Amino acid sequence: MVRPVTAGNAQKAYTCPGCNHPIQPGVPHLVVWQEDAMFGAEAGMRDRRHWHENCWRGRSYRYR
Repeated sequence: MVRPVTAGNAQKAYTCPGCNHPIQPGVPHLVVWQEDAMFGAEAGMRDRRHWHENCWRGRSYRYR
């Protein structure tokens, strides 16, 4: 599942797993998680990651 986060809703800093650089508050980005996680939907939500939009589009592998 991929969900956009608007600049207005981006209130915390995160580290993008694609580039290992910070996503600063106020920067629009994506939240990504696995809907069919092995240990259920709640586990997938706990393992969600915040990505820069360009990093997500440019990834060379399927995110797991």
